[in-house]
Amino acid sequence: MIVLMLMAKFNQHSPLKTALDLAELKTSDLRMYAHPGRKPLGVVAIAAIDDPSIAELGRWPWPRSVMADLVNALVAYKVAAVGFDVVFSEADSADAERAAMEQKLAAAGLATSVIDTTLGPGNDAAFAAAMQAQGTTILAYPFKSHEFRSVTRTSEKGYVTHLVPPPPFNYGLVMTAPDADPPILGADAYLPPINILRYAARGNAYVDVDADLDGTFRTEMTVVKFHNRYCAPLFLALTSVFANNAQLSLGIAKDGIGSVTIGDESIPIQPNGKVLIDFRGPAGTFPNYPVTDIIHHRIPPAALAGKIVLVGVTGHGLGDRIVTPVGADYPGVEMHANAIDDVLQDTFVIRSDNSLDEEMLAALVIGLGVSLAAGSLTALSSALTALALCAGYFIYAQYRLNNDGVLVGVIFPLLTAIIIYILLASYRYVTEGMEKRRLRHAFEHYLHPDVIASVVDNPEGLRLGGERRHLSILFSDIVNFTARAERSNPEELVALLNTYMTAMTDLVLKGDGVVDKLMGDGLMAFWGAPNEVENPARAAIDCALKMLTELKALRQRDSRFSDLDIGIGIATGEVIVGNFGGEDHFSYSVIGDTVNLASRLEGLTRRFGVHLIVTQSTLKEARSDYLAREIGLVRVKGKQEEVPVAEVIGLRDGNARDNGHCAGFAEVVGMIRSGAADGAAERLRALQIDQPDDRLIAMYLEKIAHREIRESGDVVFEFETK
Repeated sequence: MIVLMLMAKFNQHSPLKTALDLAELKTSDLRMYAHPGRKPLGVVAIAAIDDPSIAELGRWPWPRSVMADLVNALVAYKVAAVGFDVVFSEADSADAERAAMEQKLAAAGLATSVIDTTLGPGNDAAFAAAMQAQGTTILAYPFKSHEFRSVTRTSEKGYVTHLVPPPPFNYGLVMTAPDADPPILGADAYLPPINILRYAARGNAYVDVDADLDGTFRTEMTVVKFHNRYCAPLFLALTSVFANNAQLSLGIAKDGIGSVTIGDESIPIQPNGKVLIDFRGPAGTFPNYPVTDIIHHRIPPAALAGKIVLVGVTGHGLGDRIVTPVGADYPGVEMHANAIDDVLQDTFVIRSDNSLDEEMLAALVIGLGVSLAAGSLTALSSALTALALCAGYFIYAQYRLNNDGVLVGVIFPLLTAIIIYILLASYRYVTEGMEKRRLRHAFEHYLHPDVIASVVDNPEGLRLGGERRHLSILFSDIVNFTARAERSNPEELVALLNTYMTAMTDLVLKGDGVVDKLMGDGLMAFWGAPNEVENPARAAIDCALKMLTELKALRQRDSRFSDLDIGIGIATGEVIVGNFGGEDHFSYSVIGDTVNLASRLEGLTRRFGVHLIVTQSTLKEARSDYLAREIGLVRVKGKQEEVPVAEVIGLRDGNARDNGHCAGFAEVVGMIRSGAADGAAERLRALQIDQPDDRLIAMYLEKIAHREIRESGDVVFEFETK
């Protein structure tokens, strides 16, 4: 079992692995952020493009002149480095107007110098000049990739598949192991800033982030290979600039990215080049200063002096919001701020191959321990042992996380222990309880399994008494069975009955019904107890139709049934269901007027020459598209109340003959109720031509001939015998 689970864990395409990975991600979030996280170092600040700034400076996106004012203000604040988490892939709209005016002036033969006094200097030029003066500004660009679930914040317009000068920020030193050619996250195009801004900035770096299987962002990608260049992300580019242009180094091993270093500091990465971020807290943990306050110098100088300033969108409704372990509506720019702070404090959480090895070893040890406990100790002792093993490992995993910064998985080892314990405990239960289950199976020949289960679950049910329930009752009987019994020898008759009853009772049980009793050639069943049935009336009718269909099949494959026919009656209503009999011998059954009515309806199938009669209330409760025809009101022996009943022929399946016959009979009933009995008789005789053996038509014609129809149009049939 342990070996099978280990195989499933390492099978990349296994649904179990996907489920385990998702569960581990959620559990890791809870483990990492169950207590307050580390505080920010105080080096990173956010220049927020927020709602107050938009309210004061106007609708976003702003003219690049506003960006120029922002950078100039940051120069005055003496910030150490500036990173824009905003893509400038198109020219400023005002500059586009300027270009259009230049064309018009040139066409008119006028000097383009007039533009300087008309529109002033270009916005992109002002922004570029401000960045040149600042000297440490890094601009952002996104990749267009098919290899990772990247957040692309721009359309595909402007993407290029080649490098444009100056090229993106990259690793200054790349060391590749001999024969190493591992798969590395790659892109097929990128969206660089426009030329004038790209040349003015200190550099440009990508801002793509990768979501996990559950759509949550937990990691930054430290490297993306593009056009044979190992590109660096914005958070590493800014950290490098802040650390006096510390060199970025990349080590490529045979199984993936082996190392990423900035200066002398090594960053713990996964083989795919991703690094797990240790978030400092929810949105707003890092200082957020509105852009408008920075431009207008409303921020104290000490708040920004010497710091890394990330410029990004935080306003709601502007996009760039992501799901993280510390918030479902998290500004994307703050994710980069967390990554920078992790580098500066060296607090990344480590999730490496070594921690995976610990997880697998723990699963093996705990699994073996639980196996020994479950196989040799009592149920309580083995459960306590398994619990102790699981708790001990969880405490160890938390110690590794809180003290060493190593994230060791807990889901797979704990799930291994739980599954092994359940399987072994279940096996013991099965083997030790085999005799009890054998006896229970033996009693299932006498009682319905649901009744036995209800007694086992509630031993108080083993007492006389019952409860009122709304059930559907079915009676079926073989037509002229007494005459058949007289001319058949007992052995053949018993064999025929066994075959017949086996088929019919199986249909009842499969239809969630309870076989109450077998009465010679008769069968009684009910639906709605002891377990609830969604629609007892529909279940009973569906079962009856299947019984008639099964009888046809028996006729075709067994000559003994060639002339056998049955009648079925169904009634629905309030009954008493429970244990009835003596103190020492009783049975689970139902009693009530509805039971008697169902029995009488089964007997009326001979009178009307039909196979299935149900009460109109049953047909109404069933709420299904049955092919049926109204019979009228019947008063059966022992019952004064007149009950409306109907014949159910089957499901409405498009059989033109049956559908037309039922429709024609319904038309007759409507004519009688409207007072046109003579016309109804004429219509019945027409129907009789197609159905000469239809006994109900003959009975209706007799009622009309003797004027035995009430003024209300109701046709009543009274029977003094069963």
